[in-house]
Amino acid sequence: MFVLAKLRWKLYDFYSRRLLLWGLKRGYIQTYSDELIERLRDVYYGGVPASVLLLCNAITDGHCYDRALLMSRAFLDGNDDVNLVYAEVADLKFNPDNKGGSGDHCVVERITENGKRLIYDTSAGFVYTKWIYWLIDFPKVRLVRTKNEIIKFLEGEEPGASSEDPVYADRNFVLSLIIPNIEATYGRKGEMYSLPGIELLQREVEIFKNRTISKSPS
Repeated sequence: MFVLAKLRWKLYDFYSRRLLLWGLKRGYIQTYSDELIERLRDVYYGGVPASVLLLCNAITDGHCYDRALLMSRAFLDGNDDVNLVYAEVADLKFNPDNKGGSGDHCVVERITENGKRLIYDTSAGFVYTKWIYWLIDFPKVRLVRTKNEIIKFLEGEEPGASSEDPVYADRNFVLSLIIPNIEATYGRKGEMYSLPGIELLQREVEIFKNRTISKSPS
């Protein structure tokens, strides 16, 4: 049984990687755009902007429920529709390293005004055209949260939990403890957005630092 499970994973891993590369080359799969990252600068979680959190794989991978909710907030003010999609996915279901774990995952589905359907997977750090995401991960959807449901949920959150309010998140704590831990991940395996020549995470950390220092009382 173990041998069959391992073989199934190897076959799926080969298939999904080939399809990922094909999708990247043809533009069906993309990295986060500057426009998206700019939107995320004004979305906060515990005093840290989503433009920093969602570019750091070490604090994003494995936390899809929270991070997908965070990503969805970038689209709530516009005319685009947005859903949180909860589904069992092949990448988790077949992975032998996910011992005893659930195959459940959460992604953001965005439907633009012109009808384009996009999937934002915060664990992978990519934006997929919906049909290719379905071909890669074979999601079995169990629940969809609509835009109105997301807004209603956020309205019930603890005041300040999603803001940059220094009463909720002490700036000194964020700058002295959280940010150094993020900086320590630069260039590590899996940290796509901080690789040499890309360095988007480094850029967003510096922008956050400059904003925070400029708002600090003199």
